[in-house]
Amino acid sequence: MRRLAFGVFALVLSLQPLVACAESAAAQLKHFLADVRAFNASFEQQQFDEQGTLVETARGKVCIARPGRFNWDYQTPYQQRIVSDGKTLWVYDADLAQVTVNPVNTNAADSPARLLGDDFDLEASFTVGEAVSEAGIDWVSLGSKQPKPQFKAVRIGFREGELAVMRLQDNLGQTTEIRFTQIARNPAVPPATFTFTPPTGVDIIHGTGG
Repeated sequence: MRRLAFGVFALVLSLQPLVACAESAAAQLKHFLADVRAFNASFEQQQFDEQGTLVETARGKVCIARPGRFNWDYQTPYQQRIVSDGKTLWVYDADLAQVTVNPVNTNAADSPARLLGDDFDLEASFTVGEAVSEAGIDWVSLGSKQPKPQFKAVRIGFREGELAVMRLQDNLGQTTEIRFTQIARNPAVPPATFTFTPPTGVDIIHGTGG
């Protein structure tokens, strides 16, 4: 199930706590896109199959800076880092002693990666709607305007003005849920955070696309 974690990294390029907790989730999302430039957080990522059965739980830390830079550090149950400076994507698998290097794919106009990691027109790519609040979380739903969307459903949840969770359902019915804690807004982030130097002795695989 480790490759599920890799497949989902791009879906959450820039998730961040928001302000004005009295506002709707949609309004908070729009404020995030307008105002938030960087954040650090701890995360828990769960993968569910099409029947809703939990198949994997992973935990780690993430640092993101818009536009398009991120560092996902998966720490348990395996060690994996997914890093991008906005142009190059590195995926380091410690268990396999392997690094895959690809250029970043910027052509996916409806991807949550672009939604949350880049500067663009939200309403040109998505239909934004309010979803039912549950367990103290206010949800905003996003429907892609692309003819062949990458994801069947995307939801982002806020609790008292803070970003709390992102839920993604792919076209096979599998769901990824990522919960964020210990969020720090707009920290000073060294540029080196978003580059990766392969450790000595690991295999380096150059791909053809992001």
